Amino acid sequence: MNSNQSTPASAVAALQQEIRTRTEVIRTLADLREQLDADRICGSWLSAENNLSASVRRIGEGMWRILVFDHALCYRRLVQDGIVSLRRHRLWLGADDGNRVIYDATADTLTVGCYGRFVPEDAVRRQEDDAIASEACDFNGEEA
Repeated sequence: MNSNQSTPASAVAALQQEIRTRTEVIRTLADLREQLDADRICGSWLSAENNLSASVRRIGEGMWRILVFDHALCYRRLVQDGIVSLRRHRLWLGADDGNRVIYDATADTLTVGCYGRFVPEDAVRRQEDDAIASEACDFNGEEA
């Protein structure tokens, strides 16, 4: 048996194994990137449309817990305690496919199913802080 005949076959097998390994690494990196992108939903959110707020935290791989509160009354009332999951490269609230969760990175907004659009709480707080007038204040009672 000629040794030249076995060399191409083993080289092809080694190349195929190399391709499989690289494909698996690329797939794993893509999954990690998708998870990191989805983690942007974590945090505190205030509704841009009504008296709701939301709190999102990661609880596992591809899963986040969301609490939606209503602030219409003098106190906070829990209206949704749910699980957001990453399925088919999309975020879903609960098992119902009608409740999409969409994070828009360019507008920094989070749309949560029927609850509407939310903005990060810290962005609203920054706007409120920027709106406070920075007038000169004399704490000693002296004229400036």
